[in-house]
Amino acid sequence: MTLRDAVRTSILSKEWRYTWRSMPKLVFTRKMVKRPSNRCCTLLHKYKLVNAIFNVLLLHNGPTILEFESLFGKFCIDSEFAQIISYLAKGNKVKELSFDNVEVSAQMFRQFLSKCSLLEDIVLIACEKTQKGVDFVAGENKFTFVDLLQCVPLIVLLQISKYYMKYLSAGGMPRKLPTSLAHLEYLYLDLCMAEKDEISSALCMIMSSPLLKKIHFVMYDNEDPPVQQTPTDFLDPEDYPDMNLDYLEILMIDDFSNLPLEMEFVKLIMAKSPALEEVQIKLRCTVSVNEELKMVKDMLLLPFPRASPYAKLIIDRP
Repeated sequence: MTLRDAVRTSILSKEWRYTWRSMPKLVFTRKMVKRPSNRCCTLLHKYKLVNAIFNVLLLHNGPTILEFESLFGKFCIDSEFAQIISYLAKGNKVKELSFDNVEVSAQMFRQFLSKCSLLEDIVLIACEKTQKGVDFVAGENKFTFVDLLQCVPLIVLLQISKYYMKYLSAGGMPRKLPTSLAHLEYLYLDLCMAEKDEISSALCMIMSSPLLKKIHFVMYDNEDPPVQQTPTDFLDPEDYPDMNLDYLEILMIDDFSNLPLEMEFVKLIMAKSPALEEVQIKLRCTVSVNEELKMVKDMLLLPFPRASPYAKLIIDRP
């Protein structure tokens, strides 16, 4: 049942009036309120939407899962979001947070996270067509992965899409975080291997996560030249003696182009993961059959360190 239907049902049913307040998951979308036929009323629609969200939160006992999807369009919502943050500061129970095509400033997002100290799952998605969420990345970057991860010490799952990845990784990251991500088990990233800032950020998170169980990367090509090109020898396993992935079981890479850096990354992870069970690679459609055969041959026959002798190599085509 959608949140809109749940609230409507509470009007008709006294019992449900109290039951819906304990729903653990709240999903807020622009469909919560009726969209005006007149495009000039878009601003009014936004304020009705914000008002609906705020009223639901005020009546609710405190959700553990919050999802915001395709909200607010081109209008800045920082002042309205501040009200939501004020609510969350009181007895906050949120453990899972999803932003799907939501535009909010980096400053407000930081404040939001600072009130969600119990967060275990974070999903940040920005649509490629509309580039919603890019307002979050506009201007000087004052909020990076380092800042984000300091706000969420209990993080278990982190999923970051392309446009958030570009913003949060700007400037790169240290080799390792001062405080380990002691609970992070699942890391899902959109990643451009040619961008040194992005691969260094990914490596920092990997090296700072002693209990990591699954890595899932979706490769993409940058439309513009890299801000800082990744050196060809950046992923040499000998340069990472302090990388220990003792609990990693699955490595998944989608849109694999068979580039040298991608191959070196796979070899690096395989060299550091004694419990690895599967390496799943989904090829990009541009990879020829001959390239695929050569890749398989190199992976199976060429000597390179493998910490797990039992890891399966699975290669699929789209």
